[in-house]
Amino acid sequence: MLLETLDTFLTHNGSWARTAEALHLHVNTVHYRIGRVELLTGRDLARLDHKLDLKAALLCR
Repeated sequence: MLLETLDTFLTHNGSWARTAEALHLHVNTVHYRIGRVELLTGRDLARLDHKLDLKAALLCR
């Protein structure tokens, strides 16, 4: 769930609403999941360099 949410979030350029729509979720669920990703990875998705790190990791899996 978290990887799919992260990938969709990054694909939609960090748009909470478009991510929620694409995954058929409530926006609050997207916020919760992205918060979990940030907590587990130690990355801040408000920072471009952190977004790039996580996108690169997703591409390598």
